[in-house]
Amino acid sequence: MTSRDSNSYDDDFMKTLTWEQAAEWANSVGLGATVERSVQEYPTEDGKGEKISTINKSIYFPNENPALRLTLPLPQLPYQVVYLANALLPYSESYEFQPCLLWMTDWGIMGEVSERVAKSLVESFRSARGERNLLIETPAHLFGETEATDAQTLLTIAIVFGWDCYIIPKHGKYYALTSHDEFLEVISGADATHERFKAELEPWHAAERA
Repeated sequence: MTSRDSNSYDDDFMKTLTWEQAAEWANSVGLGATVERSVQEYPTEDGKGEKISTINKSIYFPNENPALRLTLPLPQLPYQVVYLANALLPYSESYEFQPCLLWMTDWGIMGEVSERVAKSLVESFRSARGERNLLIETPAHLFGETEATDAQTLLTIAIVFGWDCYIIPKHGKYYALTSHDEFLEVISGADATHERFKAELEPWHAAERA
């Protein structure tokens, strides 16, 4: 599961999960998540062919209601990203940070200049916390109750550099995602959670799906 010696998802320090482990964890908190791996072979000029591995994932609420989905544009000013990342994480003034999963699902889409900085930041973040596996092997990061700032830091990187990332709290009341298509979404599992986010994210121009 991670470079740390542990058999539990419940410790206070960041752990990294494989694609399949991330899906298992998401399912355990009430979401539906699947991961499928496939290998395709493409012809090359030398006739040897090239094999490309593909990982497809699906993350959703069972019986998901489209009316409980909010879409947000990216912030206009760079410093605002930190505050938006904070708003998407599972804590507030009324309750402490809850464990959550940040699952990177797509990156490398932007230009080389941008991607090399993003990869350097993420690799430094992971290695400073004892992670030695490649991001493609363990793309999900499980944060404990004492790691709100760490989660906010990694999510800020994902938003700034246009990496696709899912935010999945352990309480399973909502999930959110950042997209390389320059928008974010928050999907709630119940009306009460949706209304709370609708009010809290109004300054970020959150809109319900038409």
